[in-house]
Amino acid sequence: MKFALAILVFLLFTFFISWGIVLLMHGSPWLLIGALGVFVGTFIKYGCLSH
Repeated sequence: MKFALAILVFLLFTFFISWGIVLLMHGSPWLLIGALGVFVGTFIKYGCLSH
């Protein structure tokens, strides 16, 4: 179940980062900045925990 949830979260991140790139091409960088900020924050919080 955790693996399926991790895949779902990763797909959501890729969707919002991709959408942010499209909006960036139209002159609005805010979704990309926010999505990357949340992605990096989540990676730091959960990806760098000691086992």
